[in-house]
Amino acid sequence: MKSIFTTLILILATLVIQAQFVNPEIVVIEMPVITIGVCKKEVRLQFLKQVDKLRTEVEEEITQRRNKSKTNSKGLDEQAAKNMMSQMGFSISDAEIQKMKTASKEEKKAMADKMLQQNMNMSIDEVQKVSKMSKAGKQAWAEGMTTEMMADAQANPDKYKAAQKNNMGMFEMTQEQSQLAQKIQLVTRKFEEQLEEFNKLKEKSLNEYEACWRKVDKDYENKINFDLGDTYAEAIEYQKNACYQACCGYLTPKYAGILLERFNDMIALGDDYNRMDELTNELAGATTGTDKRYIEPGLTYLDALLDYIVHLQDLPAPYYLTKN
Repeated sequence: MKSIFTTLILILATLVIQAQFVNPEIVVIEMPVITIGVCKKEVRLQFLKQVDKLRTEVEEEITQRRNKSKTNSKGLDEQAAKNMMSQMGFSISDAEIQKMKTASKEEKKAMADKMLQQNMNMSIDEVQKVSKMSKAGKQAWAEGMTTEMMADAQANPDKYKAAQKNNMGMFEMTQEQSQLAQKIQLVTRKFEEQLEEFNKLKEKSLNEYEACWRKVDKDYENKINFDLGDTYAEAIEYQKNACYQACCGYLTPKYAGILLERFNDMIALGDDYNRMDELTNELAGATTGTDKRYIEPGLTYLDALLDYIVHLQDLPAPYYLTKN
């Protein structure tokens, strides 16, 4: 019994710890939905309060993940350079990489010369001579170098196998990443085009809303000298609120429909967003020869959700503060 109780405590503790993380899937579940009710003051204020709270949580989570990504990626550029040189047959130590960062121009040239001599049996001076050759001379030199490398590859097939396998894997991952990026961009472009069309409609409707206001003012301007008291004030308020409700009632369903379609598209793309992060890390691993994360998983999805939350805050009609 004691063992079961202890296990339950551990499970609950794990759930509490997990709940502290704002994962994309949690944000999706908590995402509020725009309804026609936001045309009323109380509903509108409560909705914006809920959206603002969620936005703050997501922004804080994104900041934490970016900071963690930044920490994880420290030194990866140096590791990538070392790994790529190693695959090309160049032997270089961590100490030499560090020295390269602070070395003088002459020291860097000497180190490069040493590596070229060890691995390609040629000097910096010879490389510079090649750079000054004619086009025909460069082509002849390149053909000779290619022939020499092919002969070396045939004589030592294992020497290049790892690099070839790694390069092929990186090509496939880059290709997949590009295809996913295009897929996401197509959906995003569709949303942007829908917003562009809606904003034209919104501008026209807001102009009509302002015209409605001006008409109310004009209708009542001749009554301003009459002592109507609260009845007069309430009548103006009622008429101007009617202008607002007509505008908000027209724009809100259209805007909500566009955002709902965008939200469903983002859910459908959830695995693609997460796969983009995985590919970034896998490519970093293939480049550096390590299993370090370059980007925290879920970051791309959270960025997309944050952009959606910002649009949720941009309700389509300015609220006319009334008692209703």
